[in-house]
Amino acid sequence: MILDDILKILKEKSEDKAYTINNESYSYKQLYKFVCNIYHFLLKENKEKRPIIVYGHKEMYMKATFIACSLAGMTYIPIDESIPNQRVEQIIKQVNPSLSIGKDISKEEIYKIMNKEDYSEINNIYLKPNDIYYIIFTSGSTGIPKGVKVTYKNLDSCIKWLKNIIKIDKEVIINQANFSFDLSVADLYLSLVSQSEHFIINNDTMLDFNKIFEQLKKSNANIMVATPSFIDLLLLDKSFNKELMPKLHTILFCGEKLLKSTISKLYSRFNNIKIINSYGPTECTFAVTSYGINRYIDNDEDIPVGIPKKDVKIYIIDENKNLIEDEKIGEILITGESVADGYLGNIKNNSFIQYNGAKGYLTGDLGYIKNGILYYKERKDKQIKFKGYRIELTDIEKNIQKLNYIDKVIVLANKNKDNKVINIVAFVILKENISKSELEIKYDLKKEIPEYMCPKIKIVSSFPLNKNGKCDEKKLLEEF
Repeated sequence: MILDDILKILKEKSEDKAYTINNESYSYKQLYKFVCNIYHFLLKENKEKRPIIVYGHKEMYMKATFIACSLAGMTYIPIDESIPNQRVEQIIKQVNPSLSIGKDISKEEIYKIMNKEDYSEINNIYLKPNDIYYIIFTSGSTGIPKGVKVTYKNLDSCIKWLKNIIKIDKEVIINQANFSFDLSVADLYLSLVSQSEHFIINNDTMLDFNKIFEQLKKSNANIMVATPSFIDLLLLDKSFNKELMPKLHTILFCGEKLLKSTISKLYSRFNNIKIINSYGPTECTFAVTSYGINRYIDNDEDIPVGIPKKDVKIYIIDENKNLIEDEKIGEILITGESVADGYLGNIKNNSFIQYNGAKGYLTGDLGYIKNGILYYKERKDKQIKFKGYRIELTDIEKNIQKLNYIDKVIVLANKNKDNKVINIVAFVILKENISKSELEIKYDLKKEIPEYMCPKIKIVSSFPLNKNGKCDEKKLLEEF
């Protein structure tokens, strides 16, 4: 399994670059030392093998700790430091971890531990196929994040499938996503199983266009794993082209809907680029379908999200879970080796089911199958994808409602003609005799939810009603 492959590569102690961040690179030889030291520290300090929180922002110790946890048979939970403290506490309370690397064990302490020159080798891999490899927390409709439990077997299946699709071997792969977002799973582990360089774009760089392009040029990257929103941002600048990144040959898209305009622009800038579109929720280990787009998509065509990996099956079903014929739209149901072990704790949820004798996940996504290829249309509920993140609009609503000066709130997704979310808007009614600005409300909300979930705020005196006496959401968005 992949941990055997990763440990074998690490034990070669190669001087090849393993990780580059903030213009500093670490070799596979150094990474092995870091992993060994953290591994033995964890075995000593966490004899019960309870879950480990790994907190920070893409630092070297995070990746080293992920590997060490897995080899030591311990589940890890990545939390990016951009997540508000209130939400971090909600996660910690659910997990009840043995240790919080980057918090209880400070960054300075973990760097001291991992840099010890006199280290012991790793001879045992303790994680078993059905053990929980990691838990990633996603937006929850209750206003509290929910943890998705992904097994070693789930991840092993995913990474071997991705490696076969991309054909990566000792190359440079760029990281865009925070490690607490499952998009990062692909570049984290593809780099390891192929002895490739993992080149990190951190959040500070993301905020500065000049820094992004400087880093992209320095990377000499061959492969990018990205959301369409991130590539659309890069495409705003005409210098994002073959001259900037002459070695870039593959972009793997996941996390949100890919648009025809993005494909066309990429082909005009990178004439030999390989575009791979993929689809899959966090509950199904990053992705379960892939499709190589090697041509322009006609205006009247939907963009395919792909052909399922061999060890999963995809069904299109109606509200009674009956199969729908090809080319008809229904809910996407996934079964097989990619379906995670469920949610952490006693969350009441009907999404994980048994179907045709296999473990399945009801995605809540609408789509159809044509000639064996899956096409995604839209969500069937108030969950959206925005900038690659999966967000429950009710999660935002419940957190705004916590603010003691809010009377009523409705959170809506503003979409363009391609049905892609361009922004999130919260329409709020203040309690009587309360004076608050939209900026003040947003400031207070940022203490409760991550930055990427924070909507635009619009204070209104009332909600318009439709003929059925319900809030006229369309009218609200038109007025915005």
